[in-house]
Amino acid sequence: MEKIKFSKEEMKAIFALFDKCDIALLKVSMLEDGVNHIDKVFIDGREYDIPSSELTHQLYLCAGAVDLIREKGNILKLSKDEQNFVIRNHPAWMHLRSDLKFYDFDDSELCGVAKTGLKKPYGLWVQDYVDSLGERRFYPRKNMNSYMVTYEEFGALLKMNKDNVRFPIKKDMVTVFSKNVDPLYRGFFEAVRVKFEDNPNLKVELNKFGYPEVYYSKNGRWMRIDVSTKEGLNKLFEFSPSPLGKIINENKESNQKVKRRPTKGKKRK
Repeated sequence: MEKIKFSKEEMKAIFALFDKCDIALLKVSMLEDGVNHIDKVFIDGREYDIPSSELTHQLYLCAGAVDLIREKGNILKLSKDEQNFVIRNHPAWMHLRSDLKFYDFDDSELCGVAKTGLKKPYGLWVQDYVDSLGERRFYPRKNMNSYMVTYEEFGALLKMNKDNVRFPIKKDMVTVFSKNVDPLYRGFFEAVRVKFEDNPNLKVELNKFGYPEVYYSKNGRWMRIDVSTKEGLNKLFEFSPSPLGKIINENKESNQKVKRRPTKGKKRK
């Protein structure tokens, strides 16, 4: 494939663009001198002029979401407002929405100029594409936080996790995630599964933060199900059973009596 050529100014813009928003797509046109020109940038279902204040603001939000996860850790440790901010603006969540066809936008002219050969420490990939989603961390071997890998190599290593379960989304579309994954992450895929079912009594829409919500019909009204929670997912499964079954509460107290150590009785005087 012929290497895409851009002007020096546009190369600077590309490096800034893909620094912490590596899922962006470019719409380009070729000039008379054979150099490509960036016409538009496509990020998370929207088109932006380059340069523009709107694009600058979106890149600022993307960088903020990435930095927040790197600073505070897993998204599950964040407040609800912080979680929503990450879901809306983090490239990992944008990538999910794009891959799972939540956009009607399909343009063959779009191209990615992501630095596919770029190597980062394995631990940094984990922060950006595991912690941000609420998935469970996986290390094929100990002490590999600083092990340098590309994104493709990182993805291949993740697939080695023996704790993964296969989750069929629709015919010819399967994903994997770790067993007993948090509802926040599983709920996204369960909603997509329902979206492809075309069940007239259920509908799926993205909320303002870019997370899918499922609605069921009751007495002529649409009732919302929060599939990011354990209770919400189990409610959904009443209308659309999951291939993985219901979520069992692991913290449920056992009915068995807890054996206590015998205590010494008081001696009678």
